[in-house]
Amino acid sequence: MSAATHSWIDPHVHLFALQEGDYHWLKPNNPPFWPDKDVIAESTYEHHLRRASKGKLTGFVHIEAGFDNERPWREIDFLMRHCSLPFRSIASIDLTSMRAGSLIDTLKNYGSVCGLRHILDENAHALLTSPKVKWGLGYMAAQGLSFEAQFNLAGRGAVKALLAILETYPRLRVAINHSAVAPVELNSLAFKHWQQNIHHLSETKQVIFKFSGLEMQNRNWQWRRAQPLFNSLVNTVGVAQLMFASNYPLCQWRMPYEALWQGFLNMTAPLCEHQKAALFSLNAKQWYGLA
Repeated sequence: MSAATHSWIDPHVHLFALQEGDYHWLKPNNPPFWPDKDVIAESTYEHHLRRASKGKLTGFVHIEAGFDNERPWREIDFLMRHCSLPFRSIASIDLTSMRAGSLIDTLKNYGSVCGLRHILDENAHALLTSPKVKWGLGYMAAQGLSFEAQFNLAGRGAVKALLAILETYPRLRVAINHSAVAPVELNSLAFKHWQQNIHHLSETKQVIFKFSGLEMQNRNWQWRRAQPLFNSLVNTVGVAQLMFASNYPLCQWRMPYEALWQGFLNMTAPLCEHQKAALFSLNAKQWYGLA
């Protein structure tokens, strides 16, 4: 895999159709109150993504972006109308809703839908110990759908709750987003807890981790910080349970899309070609069932 010829599958992108969807979170008067939100608050379609990749993108996984959280199938309809590359989609779900079961039944019938996301973040422990949420995760697993988990894995309570759910539902598959929100200080006690927690999760063999989203903690993150974080993930969970992802278009706060993937390639210089292929495309292809 050379710098000149490498291609990739991106398992974490967001496309925005602002003229069709709601996108409550992208509006200036609504949270999150990021001072640079206007940079990304514009319609972003597959052709923008393909152009940004300079033709090197061969497929992708679209993560729900708040198109219509009350009727999440509308976002899937939009993707199916507009996308031509091989893709799979992760739909929005409110696992606390009385409609969760019926929404799962509806979404599972869409051919591109392979999983669901309810953003956990600071509510992770409360949600993962809720009987309603646990039932919903189990029902998702029974329908063959995976779950996208986004929360801070340095805390033990939420991870313990997730481990209990994985033990209860051995068919449940969970993708941990954004480098498992790794602590910024790599020599901290929090980072040690983070390493222990991702190790415990990886041992279940039901979890995969995405190396992505560094801009969510620090818009000006540096490769010298990314490299030891990546090395820690490789050493802790192994290449087989890890994949590169972009968080496009939010990644462009930091650098152009293609430059990000070139940086990923530079980080993998010590690895063999098979390991590089796993991180850039094969793991994503297998996990998400991309053709």
